[in-house]
Amino acid sequence: MQGKRIVLHFEAVMGKSDVWVNGEKVAEHFGGYLPFAADITRLVSGSARDNIVAVRADNSDDPDYPPGKPQDQLDFTYMGGIYRDVYLIATAPLHVTHDLLSQTVAGGGVFAGVKDVSGSSADLEIRTEVVNEEAAARDFTLRTILEDAGGKELARQEETASLQPKASRQFVQPMAVADVRLWHPDDPYLHFIRTEVVRDGKVVDSLRTRFGIRLFEMRGEQGFFVNKKYIGHKLSGVNRHQDYVYVGNALPNSGQWRDAKLLREGGSNVVRAAHYPLDPAFMDACDELGILVTVATPGWQFFNAKDPAFEQRIKQDTRAMVRRDRNRPAVFLWETALNETGNQPLAMLRELHQIVHAEFPFPGAFTVTDANLARQAGFDFYYGGAADGKNSFTREYGDQVDNWASQNSPVRINREWGEQPLLSQLMARVNGLAAVYSSPPQRLGAALWAGIDHQRGYHPDPFRGGLLDLYRIPRYAYYLFKSQYDPTFKLPGIATGPFVHIAHELTQLSGDDVTVLTNCEEVRLTWLGKAVATQKPEAGYQALPHPPVIFKNVFNFRGIGLGSRVNTGQIEMVAEGLIDGQVAAREVRKYPERSTGIKLELDDAGIGLTADGSDFVPVRAYIVDAKGVPKVLDSSYVTFEVTGPASIVGDASTYANPMKAEFGIATALIRAGNTPGEIRVRAASKGYTSAEIRFESNAPRMPAVAGKGIVGDRHFADHGA
Repeated sequence: MQGKRIVLHFEAVMGKSDVWVNGEKVAEHFGGYLPFAADITRLVSGSARDNIVAVRADNSDDPDYPPGKPQDQLDFTYMGGIYRDVYLIATAPLHVTHDLLSQTVAGGGVFAGVKDVSGSSADLEIRTEVVNEEAAARDFTLRTILEDAGGKELARQEETASLQPKASRQFVQPMAVADVRLWHPDDPYLHFIRTEVVRDGKVVDSLRTRFGIRLFEMRGEQGFFVNKKYIGHKLSGVNRHQDYVYVGNALPNSGQWRDAKLLREGGSNVVRAAHYPLDPAFMDACDELGILVTVATPGWQFFNAKDPAFEQRIKQDTRAMVRRDRNRPAVFLWETALNETGNQPLAMLRELHQIVHAEFPFPGAFTVTDANLARQAGFDFYYGGAADGKNSFTREYGDQVDNWASQNSPVRINREWGEQPLLSQLMARVNGLAAVYSSPPQRLGAALWAGIDHQRGYHPDPFRGGLLDLYRIPRYAYYLFKSQYDPTFKLPGIATGPFVHIAHELTQLSGDDVTVLTNCEEVRLTWLGKAVATQKPEAGYQALPHPPVIFKNVFNFRGIGLGSRVNTGQIEMVAEGLIDGQVAAREVRKYPERSTGIKLELDDAGIGLTADGSDFVPVRAYIVDAKGVPKVLDSSYVTFEVTGPASIVGDASTYANPMKAEFGIATALIRAGNTPGEIRVRAASKGYTSAEIRFESNAPRMPAVAGKGIVGDRHFADHGA
């Protein structure tokens, strides 16, 4: 790194943070959800000594920066620490600027703007800012190359220039391209801009910027148009908070990807960030999986009118948010006002709207907040009811609490309560989802509150109304959302196609009716070897693409002849999804007998485990009978042990290990060490046959910069995708 410019980049540090390098303060940042950076060249250049980076992270209550509200009054928890990635970036003195260190409006780094599209052609504008930090003037060539997803060159622009010492310049390079594959939520194809700074025939700085070529338009009563065509379906998805059981906000990149993949596979094509910018790794996954995202300035029900710095920091957050996410094709709306905050100044809201459009001076940028404020501030898009010819989106629906003190709700379900509460939640989601699909095109869709269970600050109970629980295990309602995909829909990276799911457990407490979730035309149900019926989806939900299929009075625990059938393998239910009269999907549900053992599964979503000291994967322990059928009514305690370069997150003090099974499942989070290798996880429960699973952790793609002298939390160098 001798002779290089050195920048320290933090993706996020919770709360108020101070950074020192070799004893000298280099950065101070307010807010725990957006990145910041510091040029530390002067303090580390030319030295063979160890360099010490010290960070103070303070997540205590502080009204001087957003969100600002005391945590015991907040709908989400701050947690604490350096909980996202930290990067050390080394460049030549003549280089492309860091986007956060540039004062140029709509500048810094590389910005790939889409001005127009037509068919498979596109009109692009690539903005690149270059700085010369050498002591003498430098002549150079800026080379900008458009690449396809595989790295093949499609087009290039070159421009020669000269920069005086310490001078910078933003280059604006138009690029008209033909025969390109446009990005669409249902075909999320990504391109790259490869940027090269060439001096004396040698590339001295180079980087690749990923983006999608797409054009978003809001056409009022006609609805949402992507690349000049109506999108063709409702936007249906969820709100998402970032915390995870046991680890709080410190969810590694693989966990961010698993969340996104689970939500997309489970029928969500849109996610509303609640109520702050989400991790870059989650946003990466949304770009690749076609999940539209509303990004949000941090805040909730609080504005500090007494301190002018608070308002100024909201503006800084908004500008940083656009800088961070401007090249992301998945960004759908810019939620620039503070959520549910009535006393924020109208003049500030108008300025936030202007900041977004100044930092994103291309088509397809839409500011949004609740309709009453959006109308007054001149925003582009409304939450709530459509009006003034503008399009709208329902930011939250479906919570159904009695009051905000007790927060009892028929849709907040603890999994251990069993099958009937899960079915009750499911039918509430059926009604809510049907209302979403029945709205006119002007109202684009809605986001359920919420997609995944999360912790709150002002209430001791977690929110338990998600499609996925705290451990990311699906509830019945998850499969309802999944079943809304057309059976012909295909998307690389997730499971699609004809689908059928039996929402019934065949236990002594199960109800008479059998609910089947499917995207097939009809379902044939077989019980105890005999055909029950072939039925179409329920009437009364015509707006819903695929309502559930409910078979009445099918299951009777006392009437199935248990004595003669136990141990014969005959007690099973089969649901077959039919399309054009042919079986397109099939599921078998077997009767659970006596609990005898444990079955282990690695639930890594195919992503694997990285040996970086931070990454983890869930391992599920299912309590099963002798045939391997899950016993959902078993709530025994399961104890986990791990050998090899890994550890178990949590212990008895957090009820993590041993863990009481919920609906027959106990989960251990297995965190990798810093050395790749074989990991063995063993699970045992008193009186049952134990189980063991083996898997490998892999070396990280990027080595940790920090050496053995690191002091403090091992999450410091969490390098991921």
